[in-house]
Amino acid sequence: MTRPAWTLRPKGERDAEAVVELLAEVAREGRWIATEWPFDVAERVDELRAALLARRCVGWVALDGRELVGDLSVFDLVQDEPELGMIVAASHRGRGIGRALLDSAVGWARVNGKTALRLRVFPDNERARGLYRAAGFVDVVVQPQAIARRDGSALDAIVMRRALTAD
Repeated sequence: MTRPAWTLRPKGERDAEAVVELLAEVAREGRWIATEWPFDVAERVDELRAALLARRCVGWVALDGRELVGDLSVFDLVQDEPELGMIVAASHRGRGIGRALLDSAVGWARVNGKTALRLRVFPDNERARGLYRAAGFVDVVVQPQAIARRDGSALDAIVMRRALTAD
């Protein structure tokens, strides 16, 4: 088995700019995440740094050399079932990065006594939904028109949950 070209490590405040650049890249695609482009990049960088420093979120990043190509954040850390959000650069999808990021989050959640992890995904994002199902997430509920868009429309979201057992 060959080693992947990318590596994974815990996210730190030093990663804030690169994470927000990746967020902007994925947001520009206009279909996979709730965040819409354009947004204030500097403001997002400051918010992420502050959240990481205050431990309001934790996460991991995937790097291909020095390029940040994946990010996963866990939010609502005090909850028994915190929520996560994940993005992977289009150029690096399908290489196992998403699964490795999810596995890191599951490991963190177990060590920290969480009962489950939750996420939201658009119903038409079949590739992501397949990844989440393979990682043990199941559909919980469809939230009709849960994601408001700038144009006044709203998109459905599926809440998925991964129970944490001692498997």
